[in-house]
Amino acid sequence: MSELTILGGGREVGRLSVLLDTGSERLVLDHGIEVQNFSLPMHPPAPIDAVLLSHAHLDHSGFVPALYKAGYGKSVFASDATFDLCSLLLRDSLKVQDRKDMDPAYMAHDIKEMEKRKRSVQFGQKEKIGSSTVEFLEAGHVPGSQCFIVDYRKRVMFTGDINFSDTQLMKGASKAYKDIDVLITESTYSYKNHPDRKVVEDSLREMAQNTLYNNGILLLPSFAVGRAQELLLILHDLGFPIYLDGMGIQASNIIMSYPESVKSPERLKKAFGKAHKITKSSQREALLSKPCIIITTAGMLNGGPSGYYIKKLHKRENCSLVATGYMVEGTVGRKLFDTGRYVNEGLDVKPKMRIEQLDFSAHTDHDQLIEFFQKTNPGKIVLVHGEKTPEFAQELKGMGFEVHAPKNGDRIKI
Repeated sequence: MSELTILGGGREVGRLSVLLDTGSERLVLDHGIEVQNFSLPMHPPAPIDAVLLSHAHLDHSGFVPALYKAGYGKSVFASDATFDLCSLLLRDSLKVQDRKDMDPAYMAHDIKEMEKRKRSVQFGQKEKIGSSTVEFLEAGHVPGSQCFIVDYRKRVMFTGDINFSDTQLMKGASKAYKDIDVLITESTYSYKNHPDRKVVEDSLREMAQNTLYNNGILLLPSFAVGRAQELLLILHDLGFPIYLDGMGIQASNIIMSYPESVKSPERLKKAFGKAHKITKSSQREALLSKPCIIITTAGMLNGGPSGYYIKKLHKRENCSLVATGYMVEGTVGRKLFDTGRYVNEGLDVKPKMRIEQLDFSAHTDHDQLIEFFQKTNPGKIVLVHGEKTPEFAQELKGMGFEVHAPKNGDRIKI
């Protein structure tokens, strides 16, 4: 008998982790943290035979080093781009934990142990793990992201985070897979559809033009992995000066070293080459006296250089701040868009600069999930990484699917 145990990501967005027990092998599929509060997934009981890592974002990767701290000594499978981006993000996470005076969830030597045990896999590659065969496929979410099909007596697919639509940065994932007995799928946006991407891109370009023609500054708080690079691709040909600040610089260099991980590596190289890089805090003051675009971490406004720029720009009505990503409950960014007030680092103000939010999500949405399920026609669907999974499960059951919306700790027989 094989079964799944939901270690994290049940009826919530973040800290995704699933234990797949095939009856012969025990595989951990992602092992992330909840980024805002550093909430942790459950520890899988030993023994573990392998870890399969979908991509580098900390809500999927952020607790993998803790497995090595706890004595795990076998391989973690992911793409080369994912491993290098993980090395960047995990070490930054350690610094954040230190700044918050937290007991660290792992140490630097645990990250090094993870890196020693890495097994790099390419898109389309198959690997034997015990009596199971694992196929690694493009997920279309961020550079290096993969979904997996674990083939033993059953065929179990795990999407990680997945996107079926092309973006400026990424090629969309396939929607059609054969003979899937169990589909473990993200459902972040099971409750809504995203707007047309071209319309959103045009809105951002128009906002950039209006702001800079009014001698203002367009501030774009951004996730370092995926979003910063996409924004560069959208805006680089407008002819305005673009400045890249924070960890997005390092992430971009890593991504460009894996051209197979993006749709158009030459366009990205050109856009990145035209952007001015801020490598020292002393360079920031000079930006504030001239119209420009600033792409900077952190995407949810909790840290990074974004706080510096908001402190300097919030009184200027000719400047704009555009959020382009999901704002987790409790973050500075979520509070800004819920209340209209920016509260961070001793500052509590209602900004006079223009504040907007545009949907540049790298996740699939409601209608595309439905199309995916209809094309793949899995025997069983397990909804994770979503806050509205019970409601979505009811909708899918009405369409004839067998669906589970588990809580953390739940076990599902396969």
